[in-house]
Amino acid sequence: MSESEQSITVDEAYEQDNDKSIKFLRPRFHAEAFPTVQIFGYVGSLVLTFAAYFLVMNHVLPVLALLIIILTLAALQAALQLGVFMHVQEGRGMAWQIIPLYLVFLIAFGMVGMSIWIMLFKSGVS
Repeated sequence: MSESEQSITVDEAYEQDNDKSIKFLRPRFHAEAFPTVQIFGYVGSLVLTFAAYFLVMNHVLPVLALLIIILTLAALQAALQLGVFMHVQEGRGMAWQIIPLYLVFLIAFGMVGMSIWIMLFKSGVS
């Protein structure tokens, strides 16, 4: 390899390659001067957390309604954090992220389901 081939940037290497599949896999990052999206995500997470805390500590609703609202707030917060901090909408497209998300949900529901199974049926695990 000559010295000129070693000193090219990653972008130049992608541009020199004629294979379109390589150009499709090229990382695309959105550069922003001030992290407004991350600040919005952080403040939104704080608001959702404090809303759930306020509802539980002040007993403002019946138990079933409170449970439904808490689970809704948790789902909203999970979606917010996936979108803002885990960069789900960035990258190579949704196809690359759907399978790992399904796997995460499968593992999480499996752990919660087995925990509930053990607690409800007292299966002798102690």
